[in-house]
Amino acid sequence: MQTKNNFSLIYLVESLRFFVQNNINFFGRLILVMYFAGLLGLWFEPTRELFEMATPFNLITSIIFLLLAQRKYSPSFWVFVSTTFFVGFFIEVIGVKTEAIFGTYNYGKTLGFKVFEVPLLIGINWIMITFIVNYFISTYFNFSVFSSKITLFIKSVFSAVLMVMLDYLIEPVAIIHDFWSWKSDVIPLQNYIGWFLVALPLCMLFQYSKFEKINKFAYFLLLAQLLFFGGYNLLMYFKP
Repeated sequence: MQTKNNFSLIYLVESLRFFVQNNINFFGRLILVMYFAGLLGLWFEPTRELFEMATPFNLITSIIFLLLAQRKYSPSFWVFVSTTFFVGFFIEVIGVKTEAIFGTYNYGKTLGFKVFEVPLLIGINWIMITFIVNYFISTYFNFSVFSSKITLFIKSVFSAVLMVMLDYLIEPVAIIHDFWSWKSDVIPLQNYIGWFLVALPLCMLFQYSKFEKINKFAYFLLLAQLLFFGGYNLLMYFKP
């Protein structure tokens, strides 16, 4: 009976993977619509609370689509995924407890269930951001005229810098919607230095890992993240 259940689960997952991978443009547009709806829903006061409650669903949906869109699973792929989750999550635990990595901050209620005062979704967020940013940098340089001169380490550094830039866009939105909060509402420079130092080895893990890096959904998800957080920052800038 257990074997039959396992076979049914594997068949379901493979069927979903086949469907997602053969309809990447549809799911890519879907994630863009979801993030755009989230932008508007969080911006306008009447719908803000509802969309804050939906934030965990949005993150979970994003990572599920991203994993299903991965063309080929391999041991090194799962090593990357599991390592990034545990490093990302537990570095945040240490950060919250000691204040020595990112500064003095605490997580709010929006991101859902917490372990050791850190939402489990934070580990998932580290996987998602690390993957989509590194995938973009890796494929961009592969098709550039400088591809032969760009080493994996340089790609890792570019990816870590881009992750810090994305965090810069995320921070104001996160504070407003109680993802997390900073002491005296001031984001310290330490946060961005800490982000780079944590991101760099994870980026290196991605770049040096031998798993097949074919996942076109990652482009859509990175674009959705940039449009959402970039768009929110623009709305705040032009707000009367």
